[in-house]
Amino acid sequence: MNYGPASKYYDLFASKDDIEFYKELAVNHGRKALELGVGTGRVAIELAKAGVTVLGIDNSEYMLNVARQKLKKQKTAVRNRLRLQLGDMQNFRLKEKFPLVYIPASTFEHCITDETQRRCLKSAYNVLGKQGLLAFDISQPQKKQERSWWIDHKQVNPEKEAVRIIFSGRNLKTDIVTVNLFFEVYRKGKMMERYNECGKARISSKKNVEKMLEDIGFEMNEIYGGFDKCAYNEKSEKIVFVALKPQHTR
Repeated sequence: MNYGPASKYYDLFASKDDIEFYKELAVNHGRKALELGVGTGRVAIELAKAGVTVLGIDNSEYMLNVARQKLKKQKTAVRNRLRLQLGDMQNFRLKEKFPLVYIPASTFEHCITDETQRRCLKSAYNVLGKQGLLAFDISQPQKKQERSWWIDHKQVNPEKEAVRIIFSGRNLKTDIVTVNLFFEVYRKGKMMERYNECGKARISSKKNVEKMLEDIGFEMNEIYGGFDKCAYNEKSEKIVFVALKPQHTR
């Protein structure tokens, strides 16, 4: 995804239903975490507020700049707990180890080939300490539509409104989804800004992701159908994986 200047409006449309889930995992599992695809810091800043030390990596300078601006408004203790770094979640190396690595907001779907998925999961495996956890979520669309679109809008302030228009096309053979996002910003009914961002994502099955995790060396800890920790079933629109790096690694 070519996250660009529209990054400053992403938080307006972002969900918050995953924050408590990842916060609880981090607080209960070492109070130190690595976030892959940290974006605007939407989740990482909340973890830092809860006393978790976080390193967040992202491949978009635009996203990281939004996160930096948000972080400047936080208390010194929070700022000191969160580091932001340019990097690619599909292929990274770090010297330090983490008790938790997490990938929120279905960001793992931006790995659109078996190879890039494996590289991402293997990189996460390599930076986890023994008994470390990897947690991430992916979407499970219930309808196999080739084309879809939707529109929503949010108030930026009393005089300014942001409109987001999304067009997506899904290849039903490869499950690759092409996404086009348009952001239009209006002040008193007059359009002041317009952005277009595009990218690709991949819809993966529970079975394939489980197999890939096990091949890399993970053990499945939990699989949920949502951030409320409900049991997964075929009608779940979300799959949340929590995988363990075992004490005796390969």
